[in-house]
Amino acid sequence: MNTRTQQPSPVRDAGMSYTANIERDKSKRTKARSFRPLVKLWPFVVRYPAKLTVFLIFLVLSSTMTLALTFFIRGMVDCGFGENPDAPEYCASVSAMQTGDLSGYLVFAIVFALAFSSISSIRAYLINTLGQRVVADIRMAVYTRLMKLSPAYYERVRTGEVLSRLTTDTTLVETVVTGSISFALRSIVTCIGASIMMFFVSWKLALMVFLVGPLIIIPAMTAGRRIRRLSRDGQDKLANASARAGESLLNIQTVQAFTREEFEIDGFNTDVEATYNKNQKRLLVRGFLMTFISATMMISVVSVIGFGNASIGTGQISPGAMTQFAFLAFLVVSAVGMLTETWTNLLRAAGASDRLSEILSEDPSITTAKDARAIERASGKIDLKNVTFSYPTRPKEKALNNVSLLVQPGETIALVGPSGAGKTTLFQLLLRFYDPKSGQISLDDIPIDKLSPDNLRRQIAIVQQETPLFSGSAFDNIRYGRIAASNAEIIATAKAAHAHGFIQKLPDGYESDLGERALTLSGGQKQRIAIARAILRDAPILLLDEATSALDAQSEREVQKAFATLAKGRTTLVIAHRLATVKKADRIIVMDEGKIVDQGRHDELIKRKGLYAQLAELQFNT
Repeated sequence: MNTRTQQPSPVRDAGMSYTANIERDKSKRTKARSFRPLVKLWPFVVRYPAKLTVFLIFLVLSSTMTLALTFFIRGMVDCGFGENPDAPEYCASVSAMQTGDLSGYLVFAIVFALAFSSISSIRAYLINTLGQRVVADIRMAVYTRLMKLSPAYYERVRTGEVLSRLTTDTTLVETVVTGSISFALRSIVTCIGASIMMFFVSWKLALMVFLVGPLIIIPAMTAGRRIRRLSRDGQDKLANASARAGESLLNIQTVQAFTREEFEIDGFNTDVEATYNKNQKRLLVRGFLMTFISATMMISVVSVIGFGNASIGTGQISPGAMTQFAFLAFLVVSAVGMLTETWTNLLRAAGASDRLSEILSEDPSITTAKDARAIERASGKIDLKNVTFSYPTRPKEKALNNVSLLVQPGETIALVGPSGAGKTTLFQLLLRFYDPKSGQISLDDIPIDKLSPDNLRRQIAIVQQETPLFSGSAFDNIRYGRIAASNAEIIATAKAAHAHGFIQKLPDGYESDLGERALTLSGGQKQRIAIARAILRDAPILLLDEATSALDAQSEREVQKAFATLAKGRTTLVIAHRLATVKKADRIIVMDEGKIVDQGRHDELIKRKGLYAQLAELQFNT
């Protein structure tokens, strides 16, 4: 079977996340003040030198043909379609002027139109396909980096923010790469070519045109900064709305249970209105800028043409040359207008590129040592020596404080203690989601920072308290433990986890789609699927974080039997608040405030009348 198509996708059906707009980590934000961040896209572009080269060739051809058209227009005006004694000398070579036959012009016009249209279409196709390829590569690179970043990174940013960068920013880059940059490049090439030709036609008229340039450029740059600032503010406000929508929709049952629908609606509407107001200001400033630029350009062109007509009367310039100059001036004006139009879009893309590059340049806090070793299959010996750890977001609070613990291969250890004692933190360090601030953790006498994270985690199967499942079928979710597993193996592990019965009763059995985050299942059902997933992984170390907390008494007994079989030959660490589940552990570790305060078997700890005895008394009334 094709196991690839069976893999669950954590973001499938999460369309809401893909419509989220960027909410940047505000403390890290920097505004894009130039196009320099766009340079960060270059490594993705140069992967395709052939496509880039062919595009540039057709870009130059397209602009060259546009400029060549001005010579055709000049010839038509100067040479006309019949006898003209005042025509310039070059007209003698134009057969159409001598015979009055229009066929030469028509044939040229048809051939030129076909060639120009074909070249322009090919140019547009090339830049669009190149842009799509580049954006696809960027998306894959960003997602790959996100998958490799350590959990410490996700303490600093919200998941919605990250998804916004992956979707909104890449879409913005796509729009600009496939559109604005193409127009900008074509405008620049055409503008430069037309400007040079204008000086050859009439350097006096050209100087008049370019003296007006500063009158346009300076206001455009000033207004551009204002537009950029308003655009960024609008994006920030929209990001706030997106974040609120994401949180409220993901927790819709809680919102409705507490009758806070109107509260959430009012908050969302406020953010959307703020977005609208910022965008209105941006559009107003942009409108004034475009009006000023258009008016200035038109007045300048009319003035130049008026001066040119006076020059025609004195014989300093021919009518055809004047017409050609006016057409060239129009090309320059159009190109500048196009650049002004795309200025803001390019700066927005520069900001998006900067935000994406922040992710791509983010280094995982958990890395593989250069002298890393590998374990084929661990025996399961775990040794913690004087381990102290604080979460990056709470550096002054010690989640673990000088913890030492030796777990022998095949031993079953229960971790008990009040909430916040450090039990789950211990699991996170064993999985090397974080590195301890001091001390050392070893697996089979090898420090785990000398193992690659991938090699280390392949030795461990975990059942988490929150039971994270994905959209997709029961087959998909259980197979997440071992992608190559057959359906028969999955069904066997589901039976061992006491999940086979309820899965069979689903509309399509194991093929039933469980929905986003498996919301169609009860807490106990989700937990049993998670247990089956861990059993299927067949790892030498098993971590159970409140693995039976959502099960009823009958299901818990069945799963405990499965665990008893599964734990044979494996090192098992169990976190449990329900002390009835840990009585048969080889050793119980009692934790409080990040320290190990006691350890032993159930009866021994009861006799000592310490913290464990107090917890037991609360549950068993002993």
